[in-house]
Amino acid sequence: MATRSGWHEPTARIPLRWGSYRVRYPGALALILAGALVLQAGSAYADYLIVLGVGAHIAGWLILPARGARRAAVAVPSALLVGSLLIGSMAAVLLVGPFAFWLLLRQRPGRSYLATLLPLASGLILAQLYPQYGDGAIVVAVSLLVIVASAWIARSLARPRALRPERSQGG
Repeated sequence: MATRSGWHEPTARIPLRWGSYRVRYPGALALILAGALVLQAGSAYADYLIVLGVGAHIAGWLILPARGARRAAVAVPSALLVGSLLIGSMAAVLLVGPFAFWLLLRQRPGRSYLATLLPLASGLILAQLYPQYGDGAIVVAVSLLVIVASAWIARSLARPRALRPERSQGG
């Protein structure tokens, strides 16, 4: 998909065997996020939410427009890392894994991975500020906001830098 600046998402050019980029991308994103959130609502008393959340999360990764082997390689590890939040806020730092998987599948250049420092720092801080298991909703909400912001930062870091016009040296 081209932006106003003419920059294209690298994954928008991948030939897809089924569906279109404009349908698969938002659908995959919705399944990845909704699956992660439903998974967080699960417990020993609502284990069906864990199964439903994991299934949706993995399905999202599998339909995301990206190279097939990469999608398959990150789906289960991402679900496990997201599911680790069920043990409490100390696992929030592990959300840097699914975010790094996102950058990998979106084919972001190396400099974009600097954005992983934000979810990493956020996870460390949240574990200190909200050590109680009952604060999980706060940890998940803040982590989600940080990861979304980090994804936008990584996207801006991925764009090629425009060449600056040369300044003429006046007389």
